[in-house]
Amino acid sequence: MSDSNGHAITLLRAGFPYVKTLGMRRVTWYPTDIAVGSDGHVYTLARFDVGGAIRVVNWEDDDLGGLGGGWTWPAGIALDADERIYVSDEATHKIHVISKEDEKLAAWGTPGSAPGELNGPSHMAFDADQHLWIADTHNHRIQQFTKEGEHLRTIGGFGSGPGEFNMPWGIAVDGEGCLYVGDWRNDRVQKLDADGSFVMSIGTSGSGDGELRRPAGVAVDADGDIYVADRDNNRVQLFDRNGRFVEQFAGDATLSKMGRTYILANQKVLRLRDMANLEPSKRFRGPTAIRFDAEGHMFVADYACHRVQVYKKDVVHLTERDIMPQPRAPMLSTV
Repeated sequence: MSDSNGHAITLLRAGFPYVKTLGMRRVTWYPTDIAVGSDGHVYTLARFDVGGAIRVVNWEDDDLGGLGGGWTWPAGIALDADERIYVSDEATHKIHVISKEDEKLAAWGTPGSAPGELNGPSHMAFDADQHLWIADTHNHRIQQFTKEGEHLRTIGGFGSGPGEFNMPWGIAVDGEGCLYVGDWRNDRVQKLDADGSFVMSIGTSGSGDGELRRPAGVAVDADGDIYVADRDNNRVQLFDRNGRFVEQFAGDATLSKMGRTYILANQKVLRLRDMANLEPSKRFRGPTAIRFDAEGHMFVADYACHRVQVYKKDVVHLTERDIMPQPRAPMLSTV
């Protein structure tokens, strides 16, 4: 049995173990966003253009080369159903479209604040109809376009009330068409329904459990769980579909394959690592984006560490027959 949205009644959360690290400095250089292809390739969008603004890495952590480039301040990346690659450029207020073969297919976007114009677009997400939702950051709103750049809808405006935004950055769309927006300067994530109406707000300013400090990328998985790249708190937070804080990820990185190869070839770096306190090297530094693949792997763009950390969700889906009803009042004892 499931709820009206097709989710399990609840989850037995068995764990969320760390799996591996992909990339390294000079390859996955300052990743502002990532996308995962159906072939398992991970497309990391580099803030600075080094051998192609998009670096492609496979599951085995092989560097498959770069795509695109020549953009001024790339911020977001998304793949459509045909796996064409869309990239937002904050500085030029444009959306660029390229193929996996690095063919330039289109570029659209007009700077400004009128409906359909853009000012510093950042993260993007496709909905089930293959319409593109864009966080129009400096216009403090969300806009919907066709894949060809035709404007469809504008939602929100500047402010701190329900449905208002202050420099939105991350955006995700669930299977019901609901939007999840990382409301950067309001230190919260807002959920809007498919009509654009306010549903709920997650988080307040701070560093405690469930509090946020400059939330960037947002993701929602098949269970309806909500993930937030809590950038200035250097962590990822997980909330359930009702907005309840569940747990956080601080980073557990090991050396990636390409990082290991680089260090083993450099005697000075080997010595410095031998002398170092390795504990801080595991942790996230300014995570910017979260994406999932079809197997439930969570990919986190670890911005200031120039890498992607990968985790794997482990849950059991429960029905009403599997678990007692939620108590009407808290119990002090279960004996």
